Amino acid sequence: MKKTLKYVLLFAGMTSLPAMAHIGYTGRNFGTFDDTYTVATRSNQAATGNYGWIDGTDADYGDAHKTLAYRFTLLNPTDVTLTFGSQVFTPATAGAAPVLDGFMPGFSLYQGLAHLAPMKADLDSSDISKANRPDNAEGSFRALNDWKIGNEPDAVNGIPADLSFFKFIGNAYDGTGFGSDGVTDGMVSHTFMNLAAGDYSVFVGGSDYLAQDISNPNLLNKYGVTGTLVAGVVPEPETYAMLLAGLGLMGAITRCRTKAKNV
Repeated sequence: MKKTLKYVLLFAGMTSLPAMAHIGYTGRNFGTFDDTYTVATRSNQAATGNYGWIDGTDADYGDAHKTLAYRFTLLNPTDVTLTFGSQVFTPATAGAAPVLDGFMPGFSLYQGLAHLAPMKADLDSSDISKANRPDNAEGSFRALNDWKIGNEPDAVNGIPADLSFFKFIGNAYDGTGFGSDGVTDGMVSHTFMNLAAGDYSVFVGGSDYLAQDISNPNLLNKYGVTGTLVAGVVPEPETYAMLLAGLGLMGAITRCRTKAKNV
């Protein structure tokens, strides 16, 4: 089935290739954070198909352009919670069809970033990407492992092709399969403890493996995605109580010492 799908996608996706051909973070940069409690949300994003993430769990890899790339930067080690969910919205482009509901999100977190302007963007079909993956691979994306993808040479400025490297940190996905969150509800969330300072990429795509079937009428349709990042830790009420009790105890000790000194 997947071999047939490969050719169907190649043919059906030709017209949309220029818009989906490169990895970019436009509208999906959560921002830069220290260890202060902060919330950032990025909405109105659209993923092609409902299977892009889980296809990257295969031995023959997956197509990176069936996923959405997000990024963020940490200035200090901190905890980060990532949440992605299904969303319906109408694109701003005149005449565009509303994106579909029913998205089953899956995501993987990596250290590293794709190439940014003025460097050329990375894409599965570049020669350097093909040279750094098996011949039978569908693309460069790997959902559960380290992976790499590259750009094309910039002949005008004399810059050779180069690879971007993504070091796997962890993943989560919506559904009831092995390793999933156990509930198919169109949302998935995971907390990563004490992430080191640095740049991170998150690749988000559908986790419905059966959605790759060529008989699926929504095979190449777009699904709405909203994502939220929470950096830092919200103090629990008990923590505040302990803090106040500790401050009170310190004050009492100080008063006792002052009285003893006066005596």
